[in-house]
Amino acid sequence: MKENSVNRLLEIVKRLRAPDGCPWDREQTHKSVRGHLVEECAELLEAIDNGDDCGMREELGDVLMHILLHCEIADEQGKFDFYDVAEDLANKLVRRHPHVFGGRRAESEDDVLGIWREVKAIERKKRVVGGLFDGIPPQLSALRYALDIAKKADSETLEKAAKSAAAKNSRGLEIGKKLFDCVREAAAEKIEPEGALRDYISEIGRAARGEGSE
Repeated sequence: MKENSVNRLLEIVKRLRAPDGCPWDREQTHKSVRGHLVEECAELLEAIDNGDDCGMREELGDVLMHILLHCEIADEQGKFDFYDVAEDLANKLVRRHPHVFGGRRAESEDDVLGIWREVKAIERKKRVVGGLFDGIPPQLSALRYALDIAKKADSETLEKAAKSAAAKNSRGLEIGKKLFDCVREAAAEKIEPEGALRDYISEIGRAARGEGSE
């Protein structure tokens, strides 16, 4: 039964981490497998870009393996387990979709985004807020990082940053500002810049192979 597959996976990972399990898996920590997770996510993105359903299925499994491994490591330390993660995610999905699971109404994507911002604001009040960069992992790709910052930064902050960069007379900062402005434009038009750039790179690849336009 498919419902038993998750429990089977959990038992397999637990067995791999057991004293008589796999030497490599037993030695891993949260930090030691970070680079592997980045690699698996990159391979998943490649499968998505190529429209490779079989590849996506395999790479999603590899990403899931990392989730299960992190959960098992945390469980061994008495911190949390896979079911805690699943429960937290279920609660978050319900909390952030009151227009589906509650009494709120959302007739458009803009309504949904408005509700999402309200819920996020409430969540931020419940924890220590570190300013503009709070809650945005710096390990994100630069494009995704810029997109999240663009959504949060006010015009006054961006204007000060532009003046400061101009005063430093740095060609690198000048190009960086142009890239950030492109990301802001994409955000305003509800276009995901990482995907947009990947799509254009794919067009370059097709052109290099001499393929015609679709």
